[in-house]
Amino acid sequence: MPLLLSRSDLSPLAADDDALDSAIDAVEASTIQCHSGDRAQTVFTGLDLANGDELAAQLVSLASGPASLRVFPNRVKGERPDAWLGIQLDGTTGAVDSMIALDDFNVLRTSVPAAVGVRHLAPPNATTLTVLGSGPQARSHVRTIRRVMPGLEHLKVWSPTQESRTAFGADLRARLGGEVRVSVAATLDEAVAGADVITAAGRYSHGEPAVPDPGSVRPGALLVSMTGAGGNLLERGARLAVPTARRPELVAFGFASGFIGDPPPPAPADALELADVITGEVPARASRTDTIVFELAAPYPWDVPILAWIRAWADKQGVGTAFSFSG
Repeated sequence: MPLLLSRSDLSPLAADDDALDSAIDAVEASTIQCHSGDRAQTVFTGLDLANGDELAAQLVSLASGPASLRVFPNRVKGERPDAWLGIQLDGTTGAVDSMIALDDFNVLRTSVPAAVGVRHLAPPNATTLTVLGSGPQARSHVRTIRRVMPGLEHLKVWSPTQESRTAFGADLRARLGGEVRVSVAATLDEAVAGADVITAAGRYSHGEPAVPDPGSVRPGALLVSMTGAGGNLLERGARLAVPTARRPELVAFGFASGFIGDPPPPAPADALELADVITGEVPARASRTDTIVFELAAPYPWDVPILAWIRAWADKQGVGTAFSFSG
């Protein structure tokens, strides 16, 4: 029978940093599976609502069987009860397997893949992480990337509003309890200087550079982008990396708001594919000074492994409410 998982059912999982390791592993395995030829299809779209918000949705199916539907508000900031929903589906019959509250998990769709990239593309012995942004994405990126940077010593944060970045820094100090040095940068260039890994976790317009002065990024660093935010680094010789060039087929694509105006272009032929690095087919770098931009701005099938990870945890813990639409 299908399982209904509420936010309260899942609150222990949402608060468990250690559990993120298995989510990262699941998305990494899914990336390799997609890269190896598991055919995927997706519908990714957003529609205007009467209150000025936008209702966004992504439907994903894999040839190997699993499928998912994720529905979320695209413009709203802050709490929005009963608006973040994931539906896990049987990819053969279309039957509902579970309905999952994603209030605390929607951000993982980008922060977990970002961590997979950092795990394999960060420079060796990376010790410094810079987070550009102070919202939910930035907070989630700190949680997941920490799991794959065992040598992390210094966490630098910056966002355009002094009040926001100061509060974010204070929250991180309290959360990390002195395990990692946390500093709040007064300027973006100060935040980026000397960093081994930079994640552009703030909401930038598509194509807007996360770091206006690419000269402030040290040679050999890794920049994680969700919105084409590393184009000026590529112009200066950085290497573009993508999870895999074998993305899901876009059956339908487009947002009423223009949030994503056109389908993302295919990955360039010379792009570094993370899946090849994971499997040992190619090295991440030819030289320690090779800078990499890891770009996440395209639909991928990550919802499927993340929802499966949530459902597996719920089964192990014995939480949730079984139900049937047809009973």
